[in-house]
Amino acid sequence: MSASGLLQSPENRIPGVGKPSSHRSFEPGAYAPEGGFVFVTNPSSAVLEETYNLAVREIGPDVAPLSIVRMVYGHNPLSWWAIHRAADETRTGASVVGMCALLPLNDEGLAALKSGRLDPAAPSLLHLAPASEAPCALYIWAIVAHGLSDLSAKLIAHGIGLDLYERIPMFGRIGTQAGLEALKRSAKAAPGTEFRLGGPFQVRLSKEHFETQRAMRIFEGRRVRTLSSRFETLVASTPDHIAKVFAIRAAVFMTEQKCPYEEEYDGNDYTGTHILGLVSGEPAAVLRIRYFADFVKIERLAVLQRFRGSRIAAAVIEHALGLVRRKGYRTAYGHAQKRVAPFWSRFGFEPMAKNAALVFSDHEYIEMIASLAPHHDRLTIHSDPYMLIRPEGRWDEEGVLERSAVRAATNPR
Repeated sequence: MSASGLLQSPENRIPGVGKPSSHRSFEPGAYAPEGGFVFVTNPSSAVLEETYNLAVREIGPDVAPLSIVRMVYGHNPLSWWAIHRAADETRTGASVVGMCALLPLNDEGLAALKSGRLDPAAPSLLHLAPASEAPCALYIWAIVAHGLSDLSAKLIAHGIGLDLYERIPMFGRIGTQAGLEALKRSAKAAPGTEFRLGGPFQVRLSKEHFETQRAMRIFEGRRVRTLSSRFETLVASTPDHIAKVFAIRAAVFMTEQKCPYEEEYDGNDYTGTHILGLVSGEPAAVLRIRYFADFVKIERLAVLQRFRGSRIAAAVIEHALGLVRRKGYRTAYGHAQKRVAPFWSRFGFEPMAKNAALVFSDHEYIEMIASLAPHHDRLTIHSDPYMLIRPEGRWDEEGVLERSAVRAATNPR
């Protein structure tokens, strides 16, 4: 088996037609070093057919039937990316130049992969995370990306979400010399393994790889006109943001769960950080973070009922965990209703051994804790002092106070 690309599994399967159900639906692009503008998308039916034919030409007869690939793509749109090239960021006259297929594995899928029970030729949906859940690993199903493997991989990472992409392992099998060389440039093999042509691999991408990803100038491109229109998550930093936060919590906790007002608004809302999630600009989800000396408490996750089939809950959690990791925290703690403990486990939370009986607002809770990976660029007392006065969570954007530095100091001496 041979194909051009970054990583190539021996069982090459191409996801098919279907509308993405919900994900971070924008089309990241960047200028290639050798010229031209490269961007990645989830495919329409027409683009799917074009990329399917491309894959058949490059990979051969082992390409899966569309019935299988449609099932996988319909289950989770993160499984498919089309790679395009144009003259500039207007994307006028763009042509399809490649594809990338991924299997977003859940806990059962990762266990099946490690035990040899995962069937890449016809994967069971029981082994794949749906669009509403964050995968715990990615299996590189197939890639065709002539000369664009490094750039397209970075763009796909932005499409998936860097905080998620950075913290989960990747698996696959190396099918081409180009894939072998790309892995050697950008990744580190798991202990006790080596990169070799035809061999399986497990990797976590290097610190340098993520630093270049975050430094890239990304052009967002067109919004996808489907039900999965773009998710946005942000730190609530204005009166309007806070009003939306309180409206979501009132609808979910006070109306649906019958929580009394004084129990829901508990006196902690102005001592922490709120992450607000939007779908097509409409308030959809919220989460609160509170800070302690050596840990953060993640709490008050609420999603409006009509958005619970989407991935907005995962998006706000990933935003929160990325933010606190950037601030240097290594431990996250929370109280989860017993029925949703499995959901939190997908983000690394586990029940604490000391768990005492915990009942409040008519629900039974358990204590959960997660160990967070260190951030490669955490904020410290030695960081640029202007970064430390920028708005919360926007540390990489120039702030109003540093722009004021162009004025000479005139305060009284």
